[in-house]
Amino acid sequence: MMKLSQLAENRIKKFQNQNQQEQKKSMDSDDKLKEAIQASRQLRKQELQKKIEYFLNISSLPVRWKEYVFENSEISSKEENIIKQKLEYYCEHFKEAKDKGLGLYLCGEIGTGKSFYSLCIFNELLKNDYKVYRTTLNGIYQRIQSTFSNFNNLTEEKVFKDLLEADLIILDDLGKENISETWGKSKLYTIFNFFYEKEKCIIISTNLEKEEIADFMDTQGNDALIDRFRERLDTLEFVWESRRRKIGKKLFEEFWKVRKVK
Repeated sequence: MMKLSQLAENRIKKFQNQNQQEQKKSMDSDDKLKEAIQASRQLRKQELQKKIEYFLNISSLPVRWKEYVFENSEISSKEENIIKQKLEYYCEHFKEAKDKGLGLYLCGEIGTGKSFYSLCIFNELLKNDYKVYRTTLNGIYQRIQSTFSNFNNLTEEKVFKDLLEADLIILDDLGKENISETWGKSKLYTIFNFFYEKEKCIIISTNLEKEEIADFMDTQGNDALIDRFRERLDTLEFVWESRRRKIGKKLFEEFWKVRKVK
């Protein structure tokens, strides 16, 4: 007959075995959960990268767009340094700006660096995995007009869905467009009203002063639209002289210097 101590020992071993099995099942379950969470995160990351690349592909960008970074800026005045610091701050705190739908209105003479700095923002936010879409008003018009045929299967709904999904929309050189009195101005109102209602973050670069924008956006209901427009955009004025001539001179100096031509 088995002794009581042996019975107790067997029961303890049985209990320990059961406990170990339950722990193993629990660990296996935890491992599977961790794997599922990791796989889900990886999938979301891949989907985000696809979206980022999509907006990169449909954006209007110069050939050397990757060189447009804050580190490459050549500050020519105290005013420019202040604006550069503000733009860097905007990038650093973009999540807050995005949540509040806050944008920027960059205005000034031709050649003062508005497009340069908007591309600096583009690259900085791209580096931090934001979906940035750089285009022009004409670019949006052309995409909408291309929906009139079934050539590329693009719909107007898709055009506006892209505008909605982008974290930041950069509209370059606003005011250069030759807008028709009917369709063009109607769509202009639709686009900017969409930006306002969806609280989209937009950055506009233009040669127009903020007061001049009223003439450009002269359409039915424009007073309310312009008030909304001003509500969500902070104006940064590029008041220094154009430096395109200086840049061109520097490029040729470097070109001739390499070849030792006097």
